[in-house]
Amino acid sequence: MNFDELMSHIERRPEVYVGERNIFLLSAFLSGYLLNDSNRLGNRAEYDFRYDFYNWLQNKFNLENNATWADFIDIISKNENLNSVDVFFREYHLFKKEHI
Repeated sequence: MNFDELMSHIERRPEVYVGERNIFLLSAFLSGYLLNDSNRLGNRAEYDFRYDFYNWLQNKFNLENNATWADFIDIISKNENLNSVDVFFREYHLFKKEHI
């Protein structure tokens, strides 16, 4: 299963992969997956979106520097009174349309 397929599965049923609809649990899961993928595949590892996604979110929402992209998603979701995982996938799809 490649990364895009995994993301599609997670989007449909995030609780199966991370236990609950929580952006910080999703972030930890993705970090582990991408680290394992990088170790397993070496230089052939799939594109790691996280750095570019962080900068994209920061610019789009005019946010101050923060620790992680998950922190940005948490802030945005609280401002919009929406679930953070739902906000993540909304923004992730918009990011992908612009960058991939």
